[in-house]
Amino acid sequence: MKPHKHMHAPPERNAPPARGRPAFWVNLLVAAGSLVIFFGLAEGVLALVGVKPLSLTEDPYFGFANGQPLFLKKTGPGGVEVYETNPVKLSHFNFQSFPAKKAKGTFRIFTLGGSTTYGHPWRDSTSFTGWLREYLAEADPSRHYEVINAGGISYASYRAARLAEELLDYEPDLFVVYNGHNEFLEERTYRDARGIPGWMRDLSGALDHTRTYSLLRRALRRNAPAAASPAQDGKRLSAEVDDVLGHTIGPRSYHRDDSLRARVLEHYEETQARIGRMASSAGAAVIYVTTPSNEKDCSPFKSEPTPGLGAEEGMRAAEAFRAGEALLASRPAEAASLLASAARLDPRNAEVLYAAGRAALAAGRAEEGKALLRRAIDEDVCPLRALTPMHAIEVRAAKAVGGGLVDFEGMLRGAVTARDGMGALGEPDFADHVHLTIGNYGLLARGILDEMRRMGLTKARPDSAALARVRARVMARLTPSEEGLGYHNVAKVMNWAGKTADAARAARRGLALDSTSPEAVPSSLFVGAELDRANRPAEALPHYLRAARIDPYNTDAHRLLGGAYLRLNRPADSEREFTEAWRLGDRDPAVAAAIGELMLERRSPAEAVGPLRAAVEGDPNDPRFRALLDRAMREAGR
Repeated sequence: MKPHKHMHAPPERNAPPARGRPAFWVNLLVAAGSLVIFFGLAEGVLALVGVKPLSLTEDPYFGFANGQPLFLKKTGPGGVEVYETNPVKLSHFNFQSFPAKKAKGTFRIFTLGGSTTYGHPWRDSTSFTGWLREYLAEADPSRHYEVINAGGISYASYRAARLAEELLDYEPDLFVVYNGHNEFLEERTYRDARGIPGWMRDLSGALDHTRTYSLLRRALRRNAPAAASPAQDGKRLSAEVDDVLGHTIGPRSYHRDDSLRARVLEHYEETQARIGRMASSAGAAVIYVTTPSNEKDCSPFKSEPTPGLGAEEGMRAAEAFRAGEALLASRPAEAASLLASAARLDPRNAEVLYAAGRAALAAGRAEEGKALLRRAIDEDVCPLRALTPMHAIEVRAAKAVGGGLVDFEGMLRGAVTARDGMGALGEPDFADHVHLTIGNYGLLARGILDEMRRMGLTKARPDSAALARVRARVMARLTPSEEGLGYHNVAKVMNWAGKTADAARAARRGLALDSTSPEAVPSSLFVGAELDRANRPAEALPHYLRAARIDPYNTDAHRLLGGAYLRLNRPADSEREFTEAWRLGDRDPAVAAAIGELMLERRSPAEAVGPLRAAVEGDPNDPRFRALLDRAMREAGR
């Protein structure tokens, strides 16, 4: 049958596709392009009306309880409006003041961070902020610089970021960011985030940078308050710092948690980058600073054995540790070998790593020693010093936002290496575990000044004469007693943490500057107790006597004096001091027992019955106290 003339013959097998088929891809591209254009226009409109993306206004991990601002507007002399530090914040911040309206040509700098930025254990005038303020004024008088210290004691990066949101309203030109040491100070949980796949968190983080998605999220929250923010389900942090250590005696609440550590580091990286993004949104520059720690002269705050360590390996590690510690002073090379063996057997025990690092330094093995000391910091179960990965985070944050970077850890290590050839960080460059000496606060300020000059933010270049004038001005603001007070404060913190040797070392530095104020009392007791523990009561005695002379009502001073006199075979003096401690309110059963025993020794059993009965009542489970009381009763004829 022949085909009808209007019928179409079937297409050949190898015929080209119909011309209309590419329209699908064209339509898809047009639709995608339209969507991109619409999204771009929406972002532009929302930017014009002031909608900010969530990445600038919210911590993706935690919400915060409502708190008060750091600065309040006041009317100063002559009717000029200024911002001043809110009085309720002065427990954590230095007092600062600056004009509410920034004068033309003024360059305004805010320094952000924790207690190192604050200037602890001293104050703003000797902080790196104070030094920087002086350097800029000295080296570039043609321009007015306002350098405002916004460092808060115990503030972690997420609190500094929260504060930066407020500071954006004060016309900043530069943020200097010094974070890292306080990231584990507050109790936080990330349990909600642990079940979310990584790709989903990454996608949400990327969308948080857009105004359109942020507006949609905020609208949904208004309609569904029960799922309002990361602050829900126990993830709302208090308005002010609520550190774990403030609720405990020493760092006993801390335990190893590798999962938490990983989440804290992830949160830290996001927060540091967010501070830079906020600065850029306000047209301000940002400089990040790497944060060094005292490696060789600050033992770990808390150590735990390596997870899964077998009993046999644990015993061998403990034996090598004890033997190495015993040889450290006399035969450092042998000690280093023994302690290195202990570290291989128990590789996550911070105490073992610290001892092995110090031994390696003593044996002249600098690189090995520094590596072990860094591992000790990273394995500290109570991590109150910046972890090693945080250095790389600062570098990445600076690169991501086009900010500046001051490798202060590298600067300080270079200075130490030039001085001793080893390069391990510690005393005399640190006042404690992380806080710097006053001179090194100045060194950091010079590093920031150099980076500002490299970034084109200033032309200030102080010569040696200008540096000397600044140093003289800064140091003149701090009396020896004030400098000593800083070390006294450090000593109290170290002693509270159970680090008695570190406390005594800081106390000695404080007493060299101030040995007469009330703050010299605890330092005197720390030094005396350390000498007493080393079986040197005769050397401890003058320190106890100084404490009792400054504060005659201090029960600790009299109790410790009683013990020192007892070890020096001066029973009458010992009884007098123990009795005075008891009279002043020391109700330690051991003090009562000591009084009673001394009375027995001088053959006054009737007098001894009273204090010994008090000792038994205070601790009825101590068999020694009962035996002494029985003896006193027999000898008194009772």
